[in-house]
Amino acid sequence: MKEVYYVYNNEAVASCVLLSVIGKVGKIDIPRCCLVLPFLLDDRTTGYVLKNFNDEMSLSQFIESQPRIFVSFNKRYLSLLPVMINSLMILKKANQIEISDLIESSNRFDFSNLDMGDRFAKINETVPAFLRLIENYPTEKLYKIFRVQL
Repeated sequence: MKEVYYVYNNEAVASCVLLSVIGKVGKIDIPRCCLVLPFLLDDRTTGYVLKNFNDEMSLSQFIESQPRIFVSFNKRYLSLLPVMINSLMILKKANQIEISDLIESSNRFDFSNLDMGDRFAKINETVPAFLRLIENYPTEKLYKIFRVQL
């Protein structure tokens, strides 16, 4: 089962998701970036966001409405950390991002004219809602809210 998880959530998908997020925010700190994949690569989370998200919803309300999704967040975080690191290195070597204290977009990669498949389309559609949910929280607080154990 573990192999299927890594085939489904591979570096190619992760790199596209990261490019989408970084392209929208311009720059992001590394610990905050590590929260992207466990949220956006979970089909239950993206499905719920697409069906139920509204601009008045807070992150706390979102988590309270779907606690089962977030019970496994820490496990997803730890499982996707190697994929995250590999994806960041791939993007850096491809000159798509710069990594220092922050991860910054070097190039504006436009996904709008590309057919990247249904899964990526759903994830990409979820990105603005995800960014809105986390925008008012410092990174340290997000780690507590998502119950990530380091």
